[in-house]
Amino acid sequence: MFLRNIALQERAIAADIIESYDIGVNPLSVILLCLRPLNETSTITTFKSYLDICAALNKVSVLYRGEAIVSMRGEDLAAMNYFRHGLMPFQGMNLDTDNFRRCCILPIPMGRFMYDGSTCFPATRRGELILEADWDVADTGYDGMRFSMETIELPGASPTEYEKRVQIAQTNGSTGDTDMDLPATGNLIRGVLLFGTTGFTGAAPAPSWGRLKLLLDNVEAGYSNCDWETLQMEHSLLGRTTPSYDAHQHRVDATAAVATQQTIAGTMSEVGRGGWEKYAFMNLDPTWDDQHSLVTSGKSRLLIRANIETADAVRAIPIEVIKL
Repeated sequence: MFLRNIALQERAIAADIIESYDIGVNPLSVILLCLRPLNETSTITTFKSYLDICAALNKVSVLYRGEAIVSMRGEDLAAMNYFRHGLMPFQGMNLDTDNFRRCCILPIPMGRFMYDGSTCFPATRRGELILEADWDVADTGYDGMRFSMETIELPGASPTEYEKRVQIAQTNGSTGDTDMDLPATGNLIRGVLLFGTTGFTGAAPAPSWGRLKLLLDNVEAGYSNCDWETLQMEHSLLGRTTPSYDAHQHRVDATAAVATQQTIAGTMSEVGRGGWEKYAFMNLDPTWDDQHSLVTSGKSRLLIRANIETADAVRAIPIEVIKL
């Protein structure tokens, strides 16, 4: 039977800081990060979406004896949850009222499936498994950040594997063909989450990644050629809808004495923020049975080769299977 536990009581995060929290000792399936800021929406246009609140974590890492098992930005973790696991964002009190407190739940799955004793992080000794959070609590749109952490543990489980997900980042200095090396340490690879500073937007779109492929020892592996904007919709093949709390618009009559909804005339008022359009996922495990997962055993180099269209910062987060 699983065990739900409050690993860290709600507490204030008063300033930008890096903090460490002990997680526990039982086999671990999921960590639930609870971000609880106040809205600072005295200017309504500063309202922050779920993805923006997650960005209060400059980086969140799960460390085992000092080695990163999970390490990425908060918004990257939210995107990983959606593209990999189909986890739709959830938050309590999703209102734009000034000084209303919200609670954005950001899960960290430790294996392929939640609540599954065969794929989770194994039991540890006290102090060996630590969550490290690099906080940015001074952004616009929210303040008064509070934080708590809960865990879903599986006492007595004997897992055969867990998943490692550690961010790789680079800033491209020029357009054209560019390589990004990924770890090829003999582990099975189930997918790669991609972030690009510039998405597919504008009259003449030029996304950061452009056209891309995956190469293992210089041989095309799975993704031999695809465009960024096409890769972005691949999650739809699994029947997933767009993320909740995405940016959307309301048509209103801006000249009326009171706010009214219009279907023909008026102006467009945007609510929330996108950001999801800056992500795509190379899914190497669409059937959830490793039928297509990438075997890197005996190989020396795994990389993404992209025809960069806008030279700026990009990130990649491979999903490595660590066998026990």
